[in-house]
Amino acid sequence: MLLIQKSKKDKNMFIFGISCCKIHLVLQNYSWYQMEVFMKERITNEAIFLIQQKGLSFTISDLAKSLGTSKRTIYQHFSSKDDIIDSIIENLTLQIKNKEEEILHDKSLNLLKKITQVLICVPEEFNTMDIRLLVDLKRLHYNQWVKIDEFLKQEWDLVIKLMEEGIKTGVIREINLQLFVELYLGAINQIYQPNFSLNTKLTMSEILKSVIDILLNGISRKK
Repeated sequence: MLLIQKSKKDKNMFIFGISCCKIHLVLQNYSWYQMEVFMKERITNEAIFLIQQKGLSFTISDLAKSLGTSKRTIYQHFSSKDDIIDSIIENLTLQIKNKEEEILHDKSLNLLKKITQVLICVPEEFNTMDIRLLVDLKRLHYNQWVKIDEFLKQEWDLVIKLMEEGIKTGVIREINLQLFVELYLGAINQIYQPNFSLNTKLTMSEILKSVIDILLNGISRKK
């Protein structure tokens, strides 16, 4: 009888030991995951800072020096500079989508302001960047530029929805919405070109606001 009880006790202790090991492994993996996320965010944030300071010409060596770490540490989290730029673009598009949703549900904004703000939506850290960075992105990191270009071409459902509501309620006059989209994209795509003739150093925010002001309000003075 005592032998049976001891056997059951040993079995329970064994199961308990396995459970503790599993919990330890889960916690260990979670801690590793948290550290991985933290380091990736730290690297991408520092890369954005360098882009603000010196454009896209920064190197992995510049990034490592700025972070106070080694290139090897960076390569443990990103395979290349292109991989870092990819991560920045993914975060950028996600921030734009989240910001658009905030604008859509902001009850303090009227319909026209919602349309305007969605069309000029740029995350804060990119607002003051020189628009010519897009030219450099296309030249130095073409595959990454393609992702931004595709995002601009595809993510129009919210704008179309707001503009259709604007037409229905009389806030804006009836227009060909697809043509409006093409005009907007045409203006933005022209800025990507290396021979873009605007010599003034304009920020992304300033360019977008000017383009939308002309598209929504025209060029004639209202009487």
